[in-house]
Amino acid sequence: MTEAVLLSRLKKGDSRALNTIMAQYGPYVQTIEANITIPPLQPEDVEEVSSDVFLALWNNADAVEEGKLKAWLAAVTRNTAKNKLRSNHLALPLEDDFFILDVPDVEDELLEQELQKLTREAVASLPEPEHSIFVRHYFLYQKTAEIAAALDLNASTVRSKLLRGREKLKEYLLERGYGCEDGSC
Repeated sequence: MTEAVLLSRLKKGDSRALNTIMAQYGPYVQTIEANITIPPLQPEDVEEVSSDVFLALWNNADAVEEGKLKAWLAAVTRNTAKNKLRSNHLALPLEDDFFILDVPDVEDELLEQELQKLTREAVASLPEPEHSIFVRHYFLYQKTAEIAAALDLNASTVRSKLLRGREKLKEYLLERGYGCEDGSC
């Protein structure tokens, strides 16, 4: 059954469509979740996150656009897993050398949406394999060793490409007015 048909049925309240989506996308959700939460969460907490993701899909089926189900599930899974870590008072892992954008008025939703759009454009503008590496690492939370194995690259090459990719993204965003405003960058 196609994604469009499943979403259409789900929006009409068909629980069988949800079951089909869970069977089809369950491993995908669990992989993203595992990359964020394992080992800190207990197995029952991991299961709860997956359940919460599909409950959110059921409750927000109208918000999911056709062709974007997988991306929607990935975003909700990341957020739900991070929230679970926070609620259990567990620290979220940070990259040693990740870059931070100093955005004035972060609470201002319009600026945040614009920044998200620019970030998506910046990531999309990266050439291959940098684009794939970036998506796998920052959106699917895969480790550099996993990415290296999947793309038949050396792990140090993956780390180098991540570093260069972050520099390119930072430059892209700085050119468009986002970044360090105090001149310390």
